Amino acid sequence: MVACLCPAALHAGEILHSQVRRDGDHFLIHLQMQIDVPTNAVYRQLTDYDQLHRLSEVIVSSRVIDTQGERQRVEVISEGCVLVFCRRVTQVQIATSLGQGYIRLIDDPQQSDFHSGRTLWHIAPAGHGTRVTLSADLQPRFWVPPLIGTAIFKHKLLNESTTLINNLEQRAPDVP
Repeated sequence: MVACLCPAALHAGEILHSQVRRDGDHFLIHLQMQIDVPTNAVYRQLTDYDQLHRLSEVIVSSRVIDTQGERQRVEVISEGCVLVFCRRVTQVQIATSLGQGYIRLIDDPQQSDFHSGRTLWHIAPAGHGTRVTLSADLQPRFWVPPLIGTAIFKHKLLNESTTLINNLEQRAPDVP
């Protein structure tokens, strides 16, 4: 099943492309946003792993467990509801800055509610702001209903992306 939402205008920033596709028990996600904030401010906010809860309504807490050079081990606890079912999800990820605006996140399946998870962010200058691209392949350990699960996931992704853009733009003046 493929779900696509294409340009949804927001305040200053906008979602340029949003797609969620299910392949067996994997969710393949592609998201592209244009944000009216300088690139360095967006990058610093998205890599401030102890403060991710300030950017998202679903993130309950986040913290850096340890750091080794460009790699950080990060724990993110999220909570969300699908219809009447609510779930708290833990992800322990190895976050690596790859340079040139790329950040790779790989879930540790031993400590996460995902069998596997690979996410790649790309944060790059675009016009007077920043283009943020997210590509992810997530394989949850928990059951997600077929058909309706993908549609709900797509809807939640769009809502969370809107919140992320707004929070990045609102917090940008406070970022050194």
